Amino acid sequence: MITVSDVWKNIQQRFLLPETYIELDCVISEVGAQESATASGTDEAVFSSVESTLTDETKTVKYATNELNLWALDGTRAILPDAEPFSVSGYVSNTASSGSVTLTFPDVHTAASSGLTITWSSTFDEYPTVFSVVAKNGDTVVAETTITDNISVISNVFVELVNYDSITITVHAWNIPEHRARIEKIVIGHVLTLTKKDFLSFKHEQVGDLLSGELPKYSIEFSLDNTDGRWDPNNPTGMEQYLSERQLITLRYGLDIDGTVEWIKGGEFYLSEWNTPSNGLEARFVARDVLEFIVNQDVSGSAVYGNLTHLITWATATSFPKDASISIDPSLDYSPGRSPEINGTSAEIVQKSANAGCCILRYDRNGVLNVERFRNILTDYTIPLSLSYTYPELTLSKPLKEVAVNYGEGTYKLTVSDSGETQTVSNDYILNEEYAENVANWVQAVLQPRKTIHGEFRADPRLDLYDVVRVEDKYGRWLTVVITNITYTFNGSLRGSYTGRILEEG
Repeated sequence: MITVSDVWKNIQQRFLLPETYIELDCVISEVGAQESATASGTDEAVFSSVESTLTDETKTVKYATNELNLWALDGTRAILPDAEPFSVSGYVSNTASSGSVTLTFPDVHTAASSGLTITWSSTFDEYPTVFSVVAKNGDTVVAETTITDNISVISNVFVELVNYDSITITVHAWNIPEHRARIEKIVIGHVLTLTKKDFLSFKHEQVGDLLSGELPKYSIEFSLDNTDGRWDPNNPTGMEQYLSERQLITLRYGLDIDGTVEWIKGGEFYLSEWNTPSNGLEARFVARDVLEFIVNQDVSGSAVYGNLTHLITWATATSFPKDASISIDPSLDYSPGRSPEINGTSAEIVQKSANAGCCILRYDRNGVLNVERFRNILTDYTIPLSLSYTYPELTLSKPLKEVAVNYGEGTYKLTVSDSGETQTVSNDYILNEEYAENVANWVQAVLQPRKTIHGEFRADPRLDLYDVVRVEDKYGRWLTVVITNITYTFNGSLRGSYTGRILEEG
């Protein structure tokens, strides 16, 4: 569950909420272009770090230099060290009001990008008034533009970049005379920020399985106004031509607290599909979690003979994007991995390994896929009747009679009761009877509580899949529930629907 302030929590319990916000940052760029680029600068200052212009490293140190009004020693400036290491500053020229940075690529990029997003010097609130961008394929210029009236610290340069292997940004004039040219960040493409006023519809869904019998699903779906043809695939100046699968989309939620918006991260997703009919009035988009990268990634081999940790690491090593990561429970270090020939998708390997290791799969809001044991820790999140749109509905499943775990050449059976249903687990990553017994006991513990609950409520978006919360039923009893499905929709305010397994009543 996302950490928020106490004020946020208290406000969420009120009958009337202040204004809530949703923002999506969409990186419209060729996948892999940013990661493959290398940066070099002309006539750099000694403390310049041009390579950091391609990263998200924070650049906030103000050095006292010999530039006009930047030498003050009143505590607002840092003293430049005599030698490295220097603080990360991005590109800083050694001459006043001019300089250039060139991005080079190992291969020619044939996919089109919409241009560049350049952050000049947010630290000093400075920018060039005149600059140019030139893209080349070898010595041949394939695109160029010159901006002569810039007045912004962040410049969105729209120029079609295609068939290029280098891009040069040149500063010709700076807004403050006698100051060095500075570039803090360069993004190939554009970061498009969408707010709630842009959405015709919005849905954020998380679906999980406490037994890892199937992969979890984390997704966002939204639609945008397309009456101006911005997303029309036949519009030669539109944005649709620059869309590609797996472009990063970052979601965040906000709440107005006494005139200041408190923001929480909603998650990181990757563009999966979009539908932009040429005669339609809206464009629809779907973005999914990092598992999108491995669900159809076929792998085979016999290189893994260690434990389940090794197996998961091997299956995802070449499939995940560079900005994604995976966290694996230490207990899987002691669970033997599958040793015969492995055939299947990376996703199947991860899922089977989680199931064999008695773990859940959880994709957190920082873009990390967690393979971990379920932690039954009660949070401070509550869903009272006063915030529910309907009485929550309870469903009672049939009793569990037996758990049968098929492993290797054998089957381990755990008798639970005299009548009911048999839950069968077939997983060839469970290698012996000892681990089959562990899985059987785990399955029994998860399925022993027979009641599930479903409800709709005015949502506080810090709630996540597998959180343990308290839910008030129609009789005023407080139920302890683990969330197995949560959906947020937005239509002026956030509305939530949830499904969970009741762990304790009363």
